[in-house]
Amino acid sequence: MNKLCRTLLCLFLIAYGLHCLAQNAKVPFRQIERDAQLTANLNISDRVEALSHSSEAYAAPSASSSSSYMRPSYKQPRVLDSKYLLINGLHLGMAALDIGLTQHCIANHRCREGNPLMPSSLAGQVGMDSALVGSGAFISFRLKKADSKLWWLSPVAGISAHTAGVLSGLINR
Repeated sequence: MNKLCRTLLCLFLIAYGLHCLAQNAKVPFRQIERDAQLTANLNISDRVEALSHSSEAYAAPSASSSSSYMRPSYKQPRVLDSKYLLINGLHLGMAALDIGLTQHCIANHRCREGNPLMPSSLAGQVGMDSALVGSGAFISFRLKKADSKLWWLSPVAGISAHTAGVLSGLINR
């Protein structure tokens, strides 16, 4: 047996032993009950306090309103606005242009992929860049939804990296 198989077998046996020890451990039910009661009391008091303050947040319905329910007086921030779509669309466009110019340069034997973690094949680059652009868009969406001022940082970092790749592809064309 080689070293890798022995190491994996040892790790498996250790994890199984810890699992068996954890199954025989005593469960402190009194502590769990106290924690659950404390959490329940906190949740109930928070809800009562929120309900008492929520009556102030709702505006009275006007006579001209056709709906019978009360609307909140606050407005949620819009996440998918033109700025978000422009910056993340530019990130996607620069990634596609970078892939195209890199593949053209590789096919003409004038250059090679500069990123050692990026594959040289078209399918590999498309897969890798689509995952990076998608994760950057997701991160910026979550930050913008949380009303963070740095929601644009992830796509701008990708745009700058792909701009360097595009410039390198144009120079070696």
